[in-house]
Amino acid sequence: MKYLISACLLLFIHSCCDRAASTEALSPAHEEMNSVYYWKTVFSPDSIDLAFLASHNIGRIYLRMFDVAQEPYAYHPEDATYPNASVQIDDATVALFADTLASTEFVPVVYITLEALKAMSDNEGMLANNIVSRVSNMCSYYRIPNVAELQIDCDWTSSTQQSYFRLCDSVKSVIAGKQLPWCLSSTIRLHQLSGQVPPVDRGVLMVYNTGSFNDPDTNNSIIDVRDVEPYLKHLADYPIHLDVAYPTYNWQLLFRQRQFVGLLNGLDLTDTTRFSYRHTNRYIATDEIQYNDIIIWPGDMIRSEVADYTDIIRVKEMIDRRLADKPHSNILYHLDTSNLSNYTPDEISNILSADH
Repeated sequence: MKYLISACLLLFIHSCCDRAASTEALSPAHEEMNSVYYWKTVFSPDSIDLAFLASHNIGRIYLRMFDVAQEPYAYHPEDATYPNASVQIDDATVALFADTLASTEFVPVVYITLEALKAMSDNEGMLANNIVSRVSNMCSYYRIPNVAELQIDCDWTSSTQQSYFRLCDSVKSVIAGKQLPWCLSSTIRLHQLSGQVPPVDRGVLMVYNTGSFNDPDTNNSIIDVRDVEPYLKHLADYPIHLDVAYPTYNWQLLFRQRQFVGLLNGLDLTDTTRFSYRHTNRYIATDEIQYNDIIIWPGDMIRSEVADYTDIIRVKEMIDRRLADKPHSNILYHLDTSNLSNYTPDEISNILSADH
């Protein structure tokens, strides 16, 4: 009997997706379009952001809603996790949802830490209900338009895979039970391409953070052709629809005695009174420097990494060849004008272009 019920639920979920596709208020079911992630805790696009969205015909925004984090001192399963760093949306932006952004598709994204996933092992149904209920309430409260998909972001491992898959199944069941017109998607890391496919309707291949950022010998952990290429042999045969997300950001990584200390951003590494250039993208601190709540000590190494346009395009060409017969959308990670200004409009257009 339980298998019959599960089958009926799956049919119902797919019927929900079909209804979303035929509803005039929503865009067609996952139409191929230029897309961006938004990964800040306040969603308040200014005129520059809106101009960028318009000039590049961005039709879909993957909007991070909150993280699911572990509560280490919980006594009961229902208290083992909590929503962290929920996105805040002001009234001016809510007004944009009914005006400038009225035709934009929004995909709520929930990031789940591995610690939270482990804490809810065997209680995935409870977590699924909490996630779907909170996202639904936030979408209603902020009047977010054109929501036809929920995305779960989690870097599951071999030891947590079954728990993550149970969570995805549970999320789909909750969506069906609440009669929400949502499909379910999951982020897919490169190393997950060779494994089992999560029980979701579609995925987004995350082609960023491709290297080991905490390895002092890594050259560029954001994107490197040598890190990406070995995984792509599994791409053409991946059995669910995949869109592809490319990085458009930069960062600085602090190491002390070859141990990763933390992420930095915006340090002027060309200041020769504080830093000494060593080679490639590495600098050595020559003075004590206060950076937020971190003290940089003389002798610490900072590795400066950028998502270079040439590297992005080389990787994109490899992926496009393998997805030549599979239409897909390309996604920028993420909407941040200070980082996006490092690319020309033509370069952004080339990253977004559907060459297949």
